Amino acid sequence: MNVLLCGDPQQPSEYMYEALGHLEDRGLTFERMDWMGEASPGEFRNVTMDMESLGPGSYDTDAIAERLDGIDALVVHKAPVSRDLIESGDSLSIVGAARGGTENVDIDAAHEHDITVLHAPGRNRDAVADYAVSMLLSRVREIPFNHADLSTGEWSQVFDPDQLPPDMRTATVGIVGFGHIGRGVARRLAGFETECLVYDPFVADDEIRDAGSEPADLPDLLAAADAVTLHVRLSEDTAEMIGEEQFAQMNDEAYLVNTARGGLVDEDALVDALVADEIGGAALDVFQDEPLPDDHPLLDFENVVLTPHVAGSTRDAVLGGPRIIATQLEAHLDDETPEHVVQ
Repeated sequence: MNVLLCGDPQQPSEYMYEALGHLEDRGLTFERMDWMGEASPGEFRNVTMDMESLGPGSYDTDAIAERLDGIDALVVHKAPVSRDLIESGDSLSIVGAARGGTENVDIDAAHEHDITVLHAPGRNRDAVADYAVSMLLSRVREIPFNHADLSTGEWSQVFDPDQLPPDMRTATVGIVGFGHIGRGVARRLAGFETECLVYDPFVADDEIRDAGSEPADLPDLLAAADAVTLHVRLSEDTAEMIGEEQFAQMNDEAYLVNTARGGLVDEDALVDALVADEIGGAALDVFQDEPLPDDHPLLDFENVVLTPHVAGSTRDAVLGGPRIIATQLEAHLDDETPEHVVQ
């Protein structure tokens, strides 16, 4: 089997090969290239974020098509796999997207041409779950603000119990979305003995309870939680699912944590809620417009922690996608059905 590893600035082909290269012992041969290899992080981010709405057919895939002669399997990260590209690969039988989403792959075209599409769900689940809990702790325990005070020469200590944060053991955290990452957050918080409420209409109540959390509908979760952390995919149904009504339901000392997608939150409503002291603050890694504009009002709040969409950025997350694809290719070589086939 001949495999083309098509990396990009976020997941270069050399790292794909690091994860997949051992399959040479199984008779695979690898070729490597990088799509948009010279692009800056900003340029690449803008293109790939647009791809979620524009689709892979909006991009030039000629450079990839030129390398498909004799290729049986194409492994990409965020490079576009358009209908034209699929139809140009005479021997292509497998496309592997080394990420959870497949917005960059024309799934319909692949199925029409009997091409198996593999993907890598959960590749960065540990990275994002770690980061979400870190953001939550940093906001609750005010770590960035204490650091900022000390950096400017202020030794600031508070002794009034009413102004001090709680222990995580006595806190209630609302987890919205109970997939790989939401469950990972719950497992990590279990070490703090934190009570976790979960809203996910697609997960059975008994399954949530078996995982050590308590199911709740969204209004009840928002009303009870000291912090709310979001872990759902952005879709038409979830766009701006946290808005004016939801902020009004939160208690006025609660924090919002978002390491999923900026579009889940109505940012205007968030700003209004912060101005009105309807919530205690926020910790955000994602935004509706990225990069965050220099004049964005969220930059002016002293009770908000902001980071530049880096929750999933760890070495293990970069290698995780290709490693998952490697296990899928091994299953194929063993005449077994790969676990992560896109239907």
